[in-house]
Amino acid sequence: MEIYVARQPIFDSDNNVVAYELLYRNGLENSFDRSVAGNVATSIVLTNSFLTFGIEKLVEDKLAFVNFDKHLILSGVAELLNKDQVVIELLETIVPNEQFIQKIKSLKEQGYTCAADDYVDGYKYERLIEACDIVKVDFIHNTYDGIAKLTWDLRKKGKVLLAEKIETKEEFEWAKSIGYQYFQGYYFARPLMEKRKTFHDSVLQYIKLMNEMIEDEPDILKITRIIEVDVSLTYKLLKLVNSSLGIPNEISSTQHAISMLGLKSFSRWLSLAMVQNIGEGSVSELSKYALMRSFMLDKIATSTRFAFFRDELVLLGTLSVIDAILEMDMETIIDPLPLSDGVRDTLLGKMTMFSDCYNLVLFYERGEFDDAETYAKSIGYSYNDLAEHYVAAVEYADQMYEELNKENTKL
Repeated sequence: MEIYVARQPIFDSDNNVVAYELLYRNGLENSFDRSVAGNVATSIVLTNSFLTFGIEKLVEDKLAFVNFDKHLILSGVAELLNKDQVVIELLETIVPNEQFIQKIKSLKEQGYTCAADDYVDGYKYERLIEACDIVKVDFIHNTYDGIAKLTWDLRKKGKVLLAEKIETKEEFEWAKSIGYQYFQGYYFARPLMEKRKTFHDSVLQYIKLMNEMIEDEPDILKITRIIEVDVSLTYKLLKLVNSSLGIPNEISSTQHAISMLGLKSFSRWLSLAMVQNIGEGSVSELSKYALMRSFMLDKIATSTRFAFFRDELVLLGTLSVIDAILEMDMETIIDPLPLSDGVRDTLLGKMTMFSDCYNLVLFYERGEFDDAETYAKSIGYSYNDLAEHYVAAVEYADQMYEELNKENTKL
């Protein structure tokens, strides 16, 4: 599966790029698909930008402008994002009520920057403009006289002015002369397309998670077990923790990641991610190996002195195939993930405290039984149990693979 996102640069008056607006695209044609609802487009942009590409790869040290509709603001999705990385761009189609205005004020109190999109002369909802820091003035759907008038009014209110849909040098120079600080449009650059391979997520796993999340007291352990059988969900959860919290902490397990994020934020992300993935694709057969390896490492951990590190070993098994699935080198993929050194270094082929456990699984998988027995002895694992555990792992992986793909086909 390939996913897309476009980014259009935003410039200052000296032609320096200061930000990018991230735009929804559903294919190689560099245009917006108007059959897609605004909240769905934003959901896909967010999941692709933050969880697949990595926001730092798309915008580097610049800001990201992301479009939000009324529903996504009120549902708290914006608060999943790092306030130092994003500008919340409010679509011109929003009809604000008191609840919405108060939510925007709350976001600003938390340190978020808000921008009003496609502002035109005669816009009716001035309370929303009052609540925004930045106003993006539409230079196509306003007359010059209208732009001059509203610019004067906005400057008196102390708003940061961004001229959008600038298509000629003359428009750029005129916008600068009347007080605009930032500029965007085809005169500077058309949106640049970015494409990357990503996972097909399991609809069944999302449904199981949603069912657990609506319980009065969601069980983190159950949630953890649901995520652990899905390499895509595990990877995206780690990316979410890293991009949302911006923490240097090492994450030792899926349960640790959920605890760091918090159930409220996790629930918001889950709803967002489901929008993109319902009805798409099938589970990659490579995921079988992730299921088998995580199952085996679970058994090895609980049968040896590594019982305390069970969660890290399961995480190691789950992530062991992401380089093959995404067709990228492992170091590039895991570099932005907040993994413990033990998991990270083992995945990169370095010697760690987990290497013998991991190699035991890999060598047995390849049929190199003498080496597997050596690794089993080194960690105090009964080699006689290995065949039984391996057969159970294969049965478990086949069963889960069939179940996940069957449910995806139905839905």
